[in-house]
Amino acid sequence: MKYDVAIISVTKDKIDPECLSSIKQLLERTQLKVKFVLVDNNSKIFDPYALARTHLPEAAVILRDKNYGFGRSCNLGAAEVEADYYFFLNPDTVVSDPLIIDHLYEFMTACPTCGIVAPQVRYPDGRFQETCRRFPKWYSPLIQRTSFLPERISAGHRRKFLMEDYQHKKYRMIDWAQGSALMIDGKLFHELGGFDKRFFMYYEDVDLCRRCWQKKRPVYYLPDVYLVHAYGKGSAVVGGLWKGLIKNSMARAHIVSWLKYSLKWMGKKI
Repeated sequence: MKYDVAIISVTKDKIDPECLSSIKQLLERTQLKVKFVLVDNNSKIFDPYALARTHLPEAAVILRDKNYGFGRSCNLGAAEVEADYYFFLNPDTVVSDPLIIDHLYEFMTACPTCGIVAPQVRYPDGRFQETCRRFPKWYSPLIQRTSFLPERISAGHRRKFLMEDYQHKKYRMIDWAQGSALMIDGKLFHELGGFDKRFFMYYEDVDLCRRCWQKKRPVYYLPDVYLVHAYGKGSAVVGGLWKGLIKNSMARAHIVSWLKYSLKWMGKKI
């Protein structure tokens, strides 16, 4: 069966039951044909199949034998269901508006050149989350994670990277948006080969958006609809570049992906 939208979530030892409950409400309210797909990377502390099916009996659940990373698992989930659009959604989100899929779908069908659209994302306490950004420079992580440069220079770089000059009140084209909540044209996603499987974690969303732009399919930010994301910043739990390399596996993954991304795109223009 072909669906209008397939919602893909990837888990590894954590999922918010409220996320599943909010998706259930979404499926009950939407006018679209929507399928939920959960891809689990060998979770040990809960039964992903039982939990997903308790909330969503019609969910497709894919159980993997080890952690294959975010992008590769998203690709597997998208291969499971034929859909006009794929909505990649983190398992630590809560869908505040049960019609969010309908709004994003309506935007994309009304804007056929659009490759990706991202909703506004907020923290659980209601604060705005900076999920739409400009493409990073190769040196961006060095500025963000070290104190080599004067604060005036590093703060200016962060403001530009996080688009703090944009009021985030009107929809607009952006360079890229975080993969915690992205809707992409299904045909385009398969044409691009999905997420680049070389990225285990981090930068796969930047890379995907950049490849969309290469195809002249822009990325849009739509602040009229939003969801809640309990953003953990796993790679920043241990602060600093060098401490992170030694003590934090997610920080190491972030740095490895940064190097892969920099080598892949250095000197290339959209």
